[in-house]
Amino acid sequence: MKKRSLMTVSFSTLLMASIVVSGCTKDTKPAVSSSPESKATTAAEAQKVDPLGKYDPPIEVTTVRQVDATFKYAEGDSIDSNIWTKIFEKDYGLKVKNLWTVDSSQYRQKLNVSIASGDLPDFLEVNKEEMQRLNEAGLLEDLTTVWKQYATPFAVDVLKQDNGIGLKAATFNGKLMGIPRTYSNGGVSTAQMIWVRTDWLQKLNLPEPKTIEDVVKIATAFAKQDPDGNGKEDTFGFGLNKELFSGHGVIGGFLNGYNAYPEIWTKDANGKLVFGSVQPAMKAGLKQLQELYKSGLIDKEFAVKTTTKVQEDVAAGRLGLAYGSVADGGYIQKENHTKDPKAQWKAYPIVSTDGKAVNPQLLDTANVFYVVKKGAKHPEAAIKLINIYLKHFYETNYSPNPNPFITDPKTGILPAKYAPVVIDPLNTNLEAFLKVQDALKSGDGSKLGFPANIHFDRLTKFKAGDDSMWFSNAVFGAEGSYSVINQYNNNKVGKYNDFVGAATPTMAEKQATLKKMQDQTFTKIIMGEVSIDEFDKFVADWKKQGGDAIEKEVNDWYNKNK
Repeated sequence: MKKRSLMTVSFSTLLMASIVVSGCTKDTKPAVSSSPESKATTAAEAQKVDPLGKYDPPIEVTTVRQVDATFKYAEGDSIDSNIWTKIFEKDYGLKVKNLWTVDSSQYRQKLNVSIASGDLPDFLEVNKEEMQRLNEAGLLEDLTTVWKQYATPFAVDVLKQDNGIGLKAATFNGKLMGIPRTYSNGGVSTAQMIWVRTDWLQKLNLPEPKTIEDVVKIATAFAKQDPDGNGKEDTFGFGLNKELFSGHGVIGGFLNGYNAYPEIWTKDANGKLVFGSVQPAMKAGLKQLQELYKSGLIDKEFAVKTTTKVQEDVAAGRLGLAYGSVADGGYIQKENHTKDPKAQWKAYPIVSTDGKAVNPQLLDTANVFYVVKKGAKHPEAAIKLINIYLKHFYETNYSPNPNPFITDPKTGILPAKYAPVVIDPLNTNLEAFLKVQDALKSGDGSKLGFPANIHFDRLTKFKAGDDSMWFSNAVFGAEGSYSVINQYNNNKVGKYNDFVGAATPTMAEKQATLKKMQDQTFTKIIMGEVSIDEFDKFVADWKKQGGDAIEKEVNDWYNKNK
């Protein structure tokens, strides 16, 4: 399964939402559970529950946590006692106790020990495979009824933003066994785009990319027509890194232009799920990449270059076109524009061979889930924690006040990280972009909440001549990368992986080997070490070495979970 790629730390930190303490009403009603003892709860009682009500008397629920070096605390604070825990106890009568806390690198191992021993907290964070194991062992609480009863309308709306895909991934035999963790830079915001040096476009009198042919024309000129004016043929036309599908300089968006969808499962004409990497549409895109390499448009050493090395090419002014993500403007400023203010970049939608709109593939909306232990006394508490997080982060506008939850630039402390559950609306940043554009037109950003107010402030400074805010304009400006995301969203394009289940048995055993074979074959094809027809052999080998078995297991899952 494809994993979420990470945005730069500065960008993801920038886009964290915030929270303030607010009063809550008492909830003296008994907790509603889907456990056998509570199934007698009437429909009338279910309608009366307060999803944000305060427990009186207070209750305690347990969990486990993973932390890393980015977790920093003010004096007297810790993962066990901080601004969040105080809000939970004071305003909601809810104490969250951490049974254990470990470094993120040890979390899976420690969690596996807990699962094997059956020593589980009331609620915890798991991946798809762990959720499936726990469910099969009968260790998870069915949250179907609890979610319906306790989720606020806003929480329900948040988990509908991906058309329910995350919830589907947590549903087994019609029962909701977990709540997906979604991200504010997820959904359509994960679609790829083309980053191009527009000062080079103008210098060489080239058109903006509208088709694959335009991309090839631009790449050729950038490599052959001395765009940096130093009299040497030392620039590349098409950025590519050895990972092929992650980081800056990837081929996924390029292949989407050929209606090819590598590394995800899609429905064929008969409604059957098929793996995109082995479909015939891949061949034409790989052949074009092979021709780009042969023509010297791609760095001859790309097969050993990490994303960091590609960024070094950008920094050195050797590269002017690459497929990447919405957040790339941040590193482009740091590595290139700050050093060379004449370097101007712009993001464009990915393009097709015929100029028609492309369906960019999107990353999974959730690979992490919150689950509740079977028989937990208060299964609804996990749902309430989600409600509390969303209420304070997104439903309360406290932007005029100092925000105690975003990163303190002096200390680097980010209190938002302490929350035991974190679920963000997928379109938070897209909505911020739209609000900022409206505010810039009116000239009034005084009513903007976080994070839109931050972007408005930065864009205002950029327009006033502060070039250190160039990155903000590249991402949140009127023609920034979020304008591309907005175009995708308005056109209702974007293709999710149709398989959102846990790794199947054969997938768990064979996927790593098949992935390695795929990447090696694609790299050899691009470099011209083998004929494009080697793709057909790869497909045959993929099927024989586990692909056919995986396809059957994937479709068995799909037919049960349509």
